[in-house]
Amino acid sequence: SAHSTRIGLNQDLFASGEDLAGIMDALRWKSPRMPLAYNRNLAAEQGAAGRLMAKIG
Repeated sequence: SAHSTRIGLNQDLFASGEDLAGIMDALRWKSPRMPLAYNRNLAAEQGAAGRLMAKIG
């Protein structure tokens, strides 16, 4: 569905390092709530704890 495409693009943009304002503008999000919610797992993987787990795991 179009919604799934929007979520996937949101995650891809976040993973590529695009900032939140750019993602919100590109996908016409009115608030940061949903783009951040869709990226919460990716954000955890890219955070300090995720980097540590990648090193030891």
